[in-house]
Amino acid sequence: MALVDLPIGVSARIVSIDPSHRPALARRGIRPDVVVEVEDDAPFGGPRIIRLGFARLAIARAVARAIRVRGESGDAAEASR
Repeated sequence: MALVDLPIGVSARIVSIDPSHRPALARRGIRPDVVVEVEDDAPFGGPRIIRLGFARLAIARAVARAIRVRGESGDAAEASR
């Protein structure tokens, strides 16, 4: 599933990132095998707010579509596949 589709409050492991976004995301610590949690969505179609360790990051929805994730065991992300 894409990060853009992950429900708020659910953690998931990044499994792949579109090559065109990899360098910029890697500089922010967003890379395959990292666990992220969706904390919130900005209003009016704004960015997704994710937690990566102790950091909170805003990710544009178009970029979140380019990030594929797999839910951690027992999370809703697994059930929605």
